[in-house]
Amino acid sequence: MNSPHVSVMVNEMLEYFEGLHIKVFFDGTLGAGGHAKAMLEAHPEIETYIGCDRDPSALMIAKQNLKAFEKKMKFFHGNFLDLDKMIASIGIKNVDGFFLT
Repeated sequence: MNSPHVSVMVNEMLEYFEGLHIKVFFDGTLGAGGHAKAMLEAHPEIETYIGCDRDPSALMIAKQNLKAFEKKMKFFHGNFLDLDKMIASIGIKNVDGFFLT
């Protein structure tokens, strides 16, 4: 399944988080997973990457595009405004980094 979307701001995002140690990351607009893939490749120390999107089709595409990272991924269909409920449901108390586009 090919991604119909080309991620923008990937370089800027990676630059912003460069040099930081990130265990838990939240992407509130996961889309096809382009930013997630870049972050997971640049930060192998990430243990949990939480991806949220309101579009169920985008989540299906992201799951395929991020198959190599499936053990680290937690996917949520919903709105990033519900972050507190999402992380509580998987036993996460703190998030080290956020990305919203």
